[in-house]
Amino acid sequence: MHLTVDQEAAALALAGEANLYLCGPPGRGKTQVVDWFVAVVERAGPIVLRRHLHVFFADLHAAIDRRAGWSGGVDEVLGGVDVLCLDEFAVHDPADGVFLDRVLRAVADAGVRVVVTSNRTPSEQMPNPLFHTSFTPTIGLIQEMFTVLYLGVGRDLRADGGTSGFRAGSWTVGDETVPGVGLVQSPGGRPIRLAADGPSMRIRFADLCDVPANAADYRWLANRFDHWVIVGVEATDRVDPLARWAIVLDIAHDADIRIDVWAGCVRKVMADALTAVLPDADRAVSRMGAWTVSPPSSGSAVRRP
Repeated sequence: MHLTVDQEAAALALAGEANLYLCGPPGRGKTQVVDWFVAVVERAGPIVLRRHLHVFFADLHAAIDRRAGWSGGVDEVLGGVDVLCLDEFAVHDPADGVFLDRVLRAVADAGVRVVVTSNRTPSEQMPNPLFHTSFTPTIGLIQEMFTVLYLGVGRDLRADGGTSGFRAGSWTVGDETVPGVGLVQSPGGRPIRLAADGPSMRIRFADLCDVPANAADYRWLANRFDHWVIVGVEATDRVDPLARWAIVLDIAHDADIRIDVWAGCVRKVMADALTAVLPDADRAVSRMGAWTVSPPSSGSAVRRP
């Protein structure tokens, strides 16, 4: 595994025992070096629990409900865990901030080592000035608990593209159809319109992101299909479909799902739309940057910036 200078520093720190907070712009190799760390640790025997921060929150909330209390929920989720890795460590909601403070103290009391990745430094968390001051004690707790390493040197590594999985995806401006559309039911009972072909599916952007779908629906699709063709992708100024698109990108990236996009706009138009409405748009923009941009299909009307 070839490491950048920043990744080498992170790998050296990960070889120790301290809690680590790895931060920096998207695409600088934070997830990659933690992938390496988890693989090495698991081969050595310790138990590693790795989750996105908000998936971990959801798991813990569910465990608290099942066990009828905080202590039982924490024991269920963290029992036997030696190392907790939390990806996409980002806090915007005040209620999440209060919950995070309690979680960090519980993890410290349990003696579990924690490694997190984030696009924001600790002091940049809870960026809304209306709530930032009240979150300052938790920022102090993070700085006290963790060794903070910034990975920021160099260009976005995702821009190199790839030959398989998520990095093999593409963005093409043009029209494409979705023949044979049918309805499938997600485990939550939500009907999803798509065309299935073995391990592949075709779906309209509107049926994926302009409906009341959630992360659980997208994870279920990722478990069923390893290649998604998404057609009719359009930039918009509405928050909900763009927020769902960012969730799709996160889940597809983590599951290494190939996505081929047929869009009515060039990729930069979508990137600008995301940046205009989402506080952590940089990650979604970086994820799209891993894909090959194909020439517009013949006769396509292209929206450019």
